[in-house]
Amino acid sequence: MRKRDISFGKLDTKSGSAYYLGSKPNNNLVNNVGKLRDQEFQYDESTHKLTSSLNTPITITKSNRIKKLDTFMKRESNVLFGTQYKYVPQLSTSSQIVFAQTDETLGEIYDKTAQLTFNVSGDKVTGYTQTYVNDVMILHEKEATKSEKDIIINLYTNSEISNNSKITYANLAYTKLLEAKGSTIYIPVWFVTVQNKDSKVNSLKKVNAFTGNVIKSSTTGDDYSE
Repeated sequence: MRKRDISFGKLDTKSGSAYYLGSKPNNNLVNNVGKLRDQEFQYDESTHKLTSSLNTPITITKSNRIKKLDTFMKRESNVLFGTQYKYVPQLSTSSQIVFAQTDETLGEIYDKTAQLTFNVSGDKVTGYTQTYVNDVMILHEKEATKSEKDIIINLYTNSEISNNSKITYANLAYTKLLEAKGSTIYIPVWFVTVQNKDSKVNSLKKVNAFTGNVIKSSTTGDDYSE
């Protein structure tokens, strides 16, 4: 890979373990909106998504935006359950700053069903959208997951990593596999960001951590299932 000008750091060769997880729709957000202050909000009952517009936008810079938002999120009158979300540079863009819901025991969930996304316009954060899962259930005994080295090699052999590129992130997180009988099923997925060295354009690759199979995204980018 290095002969083809593909750059990467030291790759972990250790296999890990993870679960199949499940969660049911909940009304935790809508049941607690009365705690929010200084914002106008709407709640979509079909997607369980809260959309908020801040009365006073937050002024940010490139260097302080994450620290400012992290402080903002910790107040429940600003964001419900804000302490349960963690910044994800892989999923963020210049116009959207994404935080993923995190379980202290099970890890992070990179999915539209457990996400806090701040909307950015110039140097202002104007509002956010939020989804939230609770009572995440373990559905199956632990299973072995592929190592970081395994999945990078697999992406390369499947022509998913082009020449003259750099692997900037490789993170393991849960994402939605499917919905069944009123529940959402999550599986562990490797999220790998590959950057073209010339254009600096990033592409996000996803690999099923159980099977090692590359996951093809839908045109909307929301479907992480295989």
